[in-house]
Amino acid sequence: MQNIQTDIIIIGAGIAGLWLHHRLNNLGYHAILIEKNSIGSQQTLSSQGIIHGGAKYTLNGIFSNAASAIADMPQRWLDCINGEGEIDLTNTQVLSNHQLMWSTQGLSSKLTSFFSSKALNGKILPLKKEDYPSFFQSSKFKGNLYQLNEPVLDIPSLIINLSSKWNHRIIQAGEEMNFSFNDQKLESISIEQNLKIIAKEFILTSGEGTEQILKELSLDTPKMQRRPLQMVLAKGCLPSLYAHCIGASTKPIATITTHTHSDGDSVWYIGGNIAENGVNENKNALITHTKNTLQSALPWIELENIQWETHCVNRAEPSQKDKARPDTAFLQTYNNIHIGWPTKLALTPNLAGQTIQRLQDKKTECSSAQAQNESDQQLQSLASSFSANISESLWERAFDAKS
Repeated sequence: MQNIQTDIIIIGAGIAGLWLHHRLNNLGYHAILIEKNSIGSQQTLSSQGIIHGGAKYTLNGIFSNAASAIADMPQRWLDCINGEGEIDLTNTQVLSNHQLMWSTQGLSSKLTSFFSSKALNGKILPLKKEDYPSFFQSSKFKGNLYQLNEPVLDIPSLIINLSSKWNHRIIQAGEEMNFSFNDQKLESISIEQNLKIIAKEFILTSGEGTEQILKELSLDTPKMQRRPLQMVLAKGCLPSLYAHCIGASTKPIATITTHTHSDGDSVWYIGGNIAENGVNENKNALITHTKNTLQSALPWIELENIQWETHCVNRAEPSQKDKARPDTAFLQTYNNIHIGWPTKLALTPNLAGQTIQRLQDKKTECSSAQAQNESDQQLQSLASSFSANISESLWERAFDAKS
């Protein structure tokens, strides 16, 4: 069995693991990222790519803890996209610099006054009719339209951006991983029968997969919860739309983002209440409900010759009372094991920052340049056996067999 020494092992190559892996290696640590499947294949590539700043959590007219915790995240991400942040994301595609929020009916006076208050610092702007995008210029549109200054990113390009620089320190492990302890501290991870990786610190960022790893490590806490969604995808000749449809509820009726299939068609990826309330519906019933909802909310839109699919995904998070949505990123430490969930895509930098601070508080040192070079050479020799691939985008997976 070949032994490799590293400073830090991260398990789980979703957005949280990729971001943290990139930052730690940039800081001079030797960090190896281990993924059982392909990179980004689970929750990350099921994301709509919205960098929330809290506005969607204010539809009850109250500036909640969730809205406060996430308020600064869009700017933090935009700094990275502009090459001025903690990670250089200049090669990440921005699908839209902002979203729209439209109402199917008159907003409550409480919500209208809240939107117009200074609480959101200009992050939600009411649009005049002459400034409406062409899609909303239809005479059939009778609602109100707002511009929401939160960007939408192309997740496949984000994954490539985050994984490319330190790709030689990412390995795909498959299903067989064994953990070894020494004096109650985790010491190493063995992969299959021919590779053992020894590290000082271990970080779990594998989303839903963290639950099983905690069992294998005999850790009873933290407990994990799943909040399921059944998202809807519509593929065809559709306009580009990044928007939330709001009504009387405190949650959007529908949240729509637009993505491009390799054959040139647009794909609307639809979440919001449609996805939350449609979890237990069969696929055809949910698609019918979505068509009816869109026809009511956007009566001028043509939905003929459209292909439809649904996609089920669990949002994996630390357990909360009544399975409520966590407000902030989560990090818990046992000796040299750190368990983290960003809880939202936008909070990924926050989780990374907390984890780095935890490692610095423990005075975790970087190994020497010589030791790092030796480890990299060993990884290079194993590349053909443990090379990690980036997962295909959700749009390709959903529609390839039907295109």
